[in-house]
Amino acid sequence: MAKNNRPLDGLRVLDLTIAMAGPLCTQRLGEMGADIVKIEAPGGGDFSRYSPMAGVTKFGDSTCFITLNQNKKSLVLDLKSDAGKEALYKMVVQADVLIQNFRPRVAGKLGIDYSTLSTINPRLVYGSVSGYGDTGPMKDRPGQDLLLQSFTGLMMNGGIAGQLPQASPLYMVDVTASHMICEGILAALIARHRTGKGQEVKVSMMNAILEMQCQEITSYLASDSPPQRGASPQVSLYMEPPYGVYRCSEGFFAIAQADIGELAEILGLAQLAQLKRSRPPQADSRALSQWRDAIYDLIAECLQKNTAVYWDNLLSPRGIWCTVVNDYEAFLNHPQAQSCLVEMDHPVGGRYSAVAPGIRFSDDPFAQLTPAPAYGADSNSVLIDYGFSKDEIVSLIQNQVVLQKENAL
Repeated sequence: MAKNNRPLDGLRVLDLTIAMAGPLCTQRLGEMGADIVKIEAPGGGDFSRYSPMAGVTKFGDSTCFITLNQNKKSLVLDLKSDAGKEALYKMVVQADVLIQNFRPRVAGKLGIDYSTLSTINPRLVYGSVSGYGDTGPMKDRPGQDLLLQSFTGLMMNGGIAGQLPQASPLYMVDVTASHMICEGILAALIARHRTGKGQEVKVSMMNAILEMQCQEITSYLASDSPPQRGASPQVSLYMEPPYGVYRCSEGFFAIAQADIGELAEILGLAQLAQLKRSRPPQADSRALSQWRDAIYDLIAECLQKNTAVYWDNLLSPRGIWCTVVNDYEAFLNHPQAQSCLVEMDHPVGGRYSAVAPGIRFSDDPFAQLTPAPAYGADSNSVLIDYGFSKDEIVSLIQNQVVLQKENAL
């Protein structure tokens, strides 16, 4: 497939982000064809390079880094120096997009905030990702996924009363924020096509997790008696039972939306059918919690009599929304998962499997992927591409404003 069939071919993006929310956004833009230059600080760059997940270090960099920085080039540039800022300004003139996820006020202190860069390039689309936004008492606190889950009430929406809050093991706030800033960037590019003018796009991780909870928060605000945690493990207090996860004689089983009466008929549980007819009034949250517990306990007792596979084969054909709970081994060996994986070649780690891009285009069904760049591997070629002369590049390297990895010259 010809390279120029990718939707964002020719788009130039300067990526000043670290960790996950920003890098995942820019990686997605790169998968769509944009030219992504990851600008990293001297002294090691993006800290996710050396923050291994589960101790895996076979790639030289962490798996966190290599899975969030594909289709990018690495330029090491000291933005705290005057020469570094001037070099960035020269690149901004030719760039379409710049994305950063510094804490509020940091970009201003560095002289790379939107108000500064938009005077250099009025067509620039400028993306900002923060933890809590740029106002309010939390604005300078670290924007980290578990902390945002804790702060915004999410962790109290399931589990058992009196026991630990229920956190997601995934960085779902980062992922959602990355999607939101990506959407905003693309929308701003469409607006620029009409008006010729760029703009700043702001997203906070707090806004991202609120969007994930929009149904629950709206329901909470509209309720005079919000649901309470009870004695049985609940996945969500805001979903009607039997929504939840259950232990079987072998494995675990998840049930989503299901009519309690139909489930009672299939399982032969007359008591469950009676519980459906005895739902307490909405205003009595304590009674509702006990009713929910009774339904969960009755179903849980029944499902322990056979395997998760057995229940899946029985219930799914009858229209019950359900599935076996898999671990990674079971899921990644399932035929359904195979189209979601891609084989990659890494210069240090060799051949490895990764998650394939989730967006597919008919003009480019198989996205062209390159592995995450080594630290400073592309500094020289990036500066040449952005019009720097040989003498300018040599001066920047000699003055340690730019770091070029030796074996990449």
